[in-house]
Amino acid sequence: MKRTTIALTMMLALLLTACGGEPDTRNDAAAVDNVYYEITGVDPEETVLVLDGNEIPAQLYCYWTAFNCSALEYQVNLYHDYYGMYEELFSEDGVLDWNAQFPDSELTLSQYAKDMTEDTIFFYAAIENLAGQYGVELSEEDQAAIEADRLEMVDSLGGEEAFQDYLYETGLSEDNLKRVMSTSSLLDGLIRLAGEAGSELYLPEENYSQYLRYTDFILIPKDADGSEEELQAGRQAAQELLEQLSQAEDKGAFLDQLAQAGDAESEASTGNQVYSDYFYTPGTMPDAFEEAAAALEPGELSGVVEADDGFYLILGRSLEEGLEEYPEQKDQLLQAYVVAQAEDYQSSMEVERRGTLSELDAGTFYQDYLDKMAERDVEAATDILTEESAAP
Repeated sequence: MKRTTIALTMMLALLLTACGGEPDTRNDAAAVDNVYYEITGVDPEETVLVLDGNEIPAQLYCYWTAFNCSALEYQVNLYHDYYGMYEELFSEDGVLDWNAQFPDSELTLSQYAKDMTEDTIFFYAAIENLAGQYGVELSEEDQAAIEADRLEMVDSLGGEEAFQDYLYETGLSEDNLKRVMSTSSLLDGLIRLAGEAGSELYLPEENYSQYLRYTDFILIPKDADGSEEELQAGRQAAQELLEQLSQAEDKGAFLDQLAQAGDAESEASTGNQVYSDYFYTPGTMPDAFEEAAAALEPGELSGVVEADDGFYLILGRSLEEGLEEYPEQKDQLLQAYVVAQAEDYQSSMEVERRGTLSELDAGTFYQDYLDKMAERDVEAATDILTEESAAP
């Protein structure tokens, strides 16, 4: 069950959890002034994972644990508050229960978050390792951009002191912050190589369709719980629309008109959905749709294709022409290719675990982190009140 997290835009204002254990009494100031050390007693620079020679320190392991717990918590709360879902994941007092079993899974919420964390760490390490393998390094422009992002972060937070507070709360040193930020530049470098003929990572144009498809289609939605009469009515509506489309001299123009303006009477009565110039990644559309679309030549029209969500009418399009019209889609295609290479590679990396940090319970660690941040807020509020009461 793969849940690769491509968090390649910075979202560093969140997170984290604890693995228990008594902190040691070492006097290393850098470690003592780290929220993860305070929680776990593990040196933040201690290597806890080695992935094909790529060393992952405790600090990054903890950061990504917190990050994924926070992201999962946000999603669960969102679906619970807006759609009434996942009630079974909350305790009677309304608090998220990290020991509850995740729906349709044998994993607890905590175990699920832990899997997400290691998937994220493995993916980032795969990007770094592939960059080393293919000779992709940070250019001066990359380094300047990263520094500009750091300065922008300092400015947005209100100054250097606030930025240092922010680093403490995210648990990252500046070096590890830059390491995380650098991954997007390394990915960009791999994507450029994928588009350069003659490079070891080059993706030939004849293989583009493995990572991106292009078509037009109409979807006549159906209710999966609808009666047989309702389903038959949907089939009939799809067949009638197919006949109209078949008779159109320019089928593409006919679909464009529907997509841009819509057939007011038809949309009002059936809710048909029209998609023109539609790009999609293989594996993201219903199987029946993808099988039918793959068999079409440009300009060729499918019959009525029935899937769980409705009835499709598909018009074949040329991916080459689509990329000429929408060149920005090529970057998305090449990114999908590079991500696929990284995912394949990460599944075969040699993994060495050191120490016991990777055995931590993600949910417990995250709650300990939240408690630590709550203590910090109380201390800050107390300091402000003390200063105000002391003022003349």
